[in-house]
Amino acid sequence: MRRALFSLVLALILGMSWVVLGALPDDPKPSAGPATDDEIVPLAGTTDDGTEAPVTVTVVPTAREMDPVAVPQILCGAGESGVCGTIRETLVRDLTLSAFFSILPEQSYLADMDNETLKRTKWEDWFNVGARYLVKVEVNGAGADHDIAYRLYDISSKTLLAVEGQDASGIPTGEVVPRTHAFINELIRTLTGMPGLFGSTLLYSAKSSKTTRAVYAIGIDGTGRRTLAGGDTLNMFPSMVGGALIYTSFKAGKPDIYLNGSRITHDGRHYRGARLSPDGGVLAVAADEGGQSDIFLMSVKGKILRNLTNSWADEVSPSWSPDGQRIAFVSSRTGGPQIYVMGRDGSGRRRVTFAGNYNSTPDFGPDGRIVFAGMDEGHSDIFVTDLEGNVQRITQDQGSNKDPAFSPDGRHIVFVSSRDKGWRIWLSTADGRYQFPVTKRAGGYSTLSWAK
Repeated sequence: MRRALFSLVLALILGMSWVVLGALPDDPKPSAGPATDDEIVPLAGTTDDGTEAPVTVTVVPTAREMDPVAVPQILCGAGESGVCGTIRETLVRDLTLSAFFSILPEQSYLADMDNETLKRTKWEDWFNVGARYLVKVEVNGAGADHDIAYRLYDISSKTLLAVEGQDASGIPTGEVVPRTHAFINELIRTLTGMPGLFGSTLLYSAKSSKTTRAVYAIGIDGTGRRTLAGGDTLNMFPSMVGGALIYTSFKAGKPDIYLNGSRITHDGRHYRGARLSPDGGVLAVAADEGGQSDIFLMSVKGKILRNLTNSWADEVSPSWSPDGQRIAFVSSRTGGPQIYVMGRDGSGRRRVTFAGNYNSTPDFGPDGRIVFAGMDEGHSDIFVTDLEGNVQRITQDQGSNKDPAFSPDGRHIVFVSSRDKGWRIWLSTADGRYQFPVTKRAGGYSTLSWAK
């Protein structure tokens, strides 16, 4: 295929127009998911031998509704107004992005906060505005260190719920946001049994000039952007496991694999991306050799250990299952790119997507689920499939959507979307029902991954 897929990737990278920066509203706005009722959408597909195969895409809303929560102004000590504002802003954004909660508008609150304390709550005032939960915070201290007390109340049972780490003393100003993320994570654990993921990191590539791209990291709340790999070159396809950063760079004149900023591939192959195994022991890499790409197993020192696919077709975009025993990838062996799965030794290869003629960028999530981008009526949308080929739609009629990645716990998906007049990073629940913008400004975001 004479490097067909790689040429397409480069064309998209080099030809991508730079969007004029524009601000989103300060508060994250949820987007309606693909459906409000259960729906089965039949699609046509083909089997490996070219015959027609019936395929269905299931669009389902979550069974869980958001719980209404009240977040009043912080009980703020003298000289702490700036810190209090930061804490409340972080609380509201984290609770919203979690998609477990809907924030009740502050103007609807009945309680007199001059008479409310951490120990004194007028329950009927919060019940009468429809609150299921109430989050209060008290901040005291002076100068650079702060004593912060976070509290979570269940209004229906009139009880204070214990949350791990709800009291924090001597917190430096620069640690207030991470400390608040940690409280929200434990609040979510208290109510759901599994912690939240605030404070975790998203990786992506974006244009740094007309001819270069850099690798960036950003928090899932859209804050804390930092450059991980820049310079006068193209850097792309970033991923991270256990703090080890993998990406592809043209720094040496052709696409090679870099680990923590150091080039590890030194042969004549063109590398189209790599993923480090969950245990950090080996890499699955897509490499072009003789005009055609295969998936290889590689040591962390850059030594090729095995050709896992070894076919005439182009195979790209490897992604490890969380247990490290399987690899999802894209293959063109049936004509257009489709999603396949194989064992980590290359055994048991099988196709798992049959609908659509252009499916790409898989990311392996928990429970055998794989999120991917698929072309549908001229637009790219996000879908999730299981290993049996049952497909669920995540986006529909919301611009083009690409480059998805599962959160480590499988409860959320991030992707890049062109909705609202510009490419931005969006966060969605795993069923697609609730979707929120992560980045406030438009930009040339691509090749997202969630640091593991």
